[in-house]
Amino acid sequence: MIRNLILAFSLLPFILSGQVPNTFSDSEKIYGLSTIWKEAEFNFAYFEKIGTVKWDSLYKSMINRVLETKNDYEYYRELSFFMSFLKDGHTGVGRYPNVDRYTTIYKGYLIEFGRIGEKVIVTRINYSKKDSIPLGSELLEVNGLAPDNYLAKFVTPYISASTDKSRDEKAVYNILDGLPGMKYTIKIKTPANDIKTIQLVHGDIGEKFPPATIPETVKREAVEFKWFDNKIAYLAINSFSDSTILASFTKLLPEIAKADKLIIDIRENTGGNSEIGFEILKYLTDDKILNIHSSKTRKHIPRANREEAFVCVADSYEPYVNNHTDKSIVIPTLVLTGGKTISAAEDFLVPIKKIGHMRTMGETTSGSTGSPYSFKLPGSWAYVCSLQCCYPDGSEYVGVGIKPDIEVKRTIRGIINRKDEVLDQALADLNGRSSKKFKAL
Repeated sequence: MIRNLILAFSLLPFILSGQVPNTFSDSEKIYGLSTIWKEAEFNFAYFEKIGTVKWDSLYKSMINRVLETKNDYEYYRELSFFMSFLKDGHTGVGRYPNVDRYTTIYKGYLIEFGRIGEKVIVTRINYSKKDSIPLGSELLEVNGLAPDNYLAKFVTPYISASTDKSRDEKAVYNILDGLPGMKYTIKIKTPANDIKTIQLVHGDIGEKFPPATIPETVKREAVEFKWFDNKIAYLAINSFSDSTILASFTKLLPEIAKADKLIIDIRENTGGNSEIGFEILKYLTDDKILNIHSSKTRKHIPRANREEAFVCVADSYEPYVNNHTDKSIVIPTLVLTGGKTISAAEDFLVPIKKIGHMRTMGETTSGSTGSPYSFKLPGSWAYVCSLQCCYPDGSEYVGVGIKPDIEVKRTIRGIINRKDEVLDQALADLNGRSSKKFKAL
């Protein structure tokens, strides 16, 4: 497996050794790798899933790999490869140092891909290229390989994620990730069944940035609010990153209180501080106790007394007390979720499971939360998850994801027609409900 991946890496068409700095000495490369090896064994919350024997074996196999790297980009790709074995979305390397990387920007093009069913589909394109590469076009080849073959050789092994679904979503989005000047030849099939071969070169798109795209590029605010017919309020909470989000939410309460029904959209929410989400929930339920996640952390014991040098110890669990004294907004509520819903946004969903007037809709979440511990590497940093989180009864959502009560998936037809199928279904669902409480599913 390791040897095959080395050979695959050697076939990459974009190793521009002469243009990418080779900053680190051999000793620094070994030190960076060894730091990850050490910090993961000491701090990684789920280390028992890989174990010391396997982790040490992987570490030994990586020494020659990092020494053979020719530049900083190759070196950090190898570190990413090493950390991906821990299979955790809160564990990985930080910014690649001394290199510029592109994921969706090319000379003349802005393209994003997504997984729809079994296919890799164009989900966003700059407006000037909408006829050349229409929305909904299927990616057939990358540099002569079928997309799944290309992903398996060059992309997926370097992605850190807690679930296979999340790993695949990240890999598809990053399928053409690389350096300035890196070239790809792609083959696509348009919705009209035309087959096209297009060469892409990472670099300046040549348009005002960010360019108009289909769907249009819109800067998302942390909190967004709008009205739909029949007094349905829509509230998007795209982050739990800082206290200003809670302040923005509370300013909207007089408007939200006018609604008969509510949609809360956390499909773009990549987390932050879980307590911000819990504080928001206080205003949206009259339940006095919020059944939030429980957690475990590591306790270290000398190896002489144990086969492994740690045990996991449960933190003392305390439900979140709803001390909100004003009248709460208790109306039929749908919470929209997706593959980007992660971390504190997933923690936000845990107590919702027990709130009678709320249901979730959309796609299964990323399945990754916890507290990342960051540490320095030569030129950059890395991080490992240091806290296990689970439902109050001990069942897991890390490594699994939180499945919505009502599953609605994107379709190629929806992408072509620029439809938000999850939101459309939420509106249809709420327009069919008139009671204060949801019927049992």
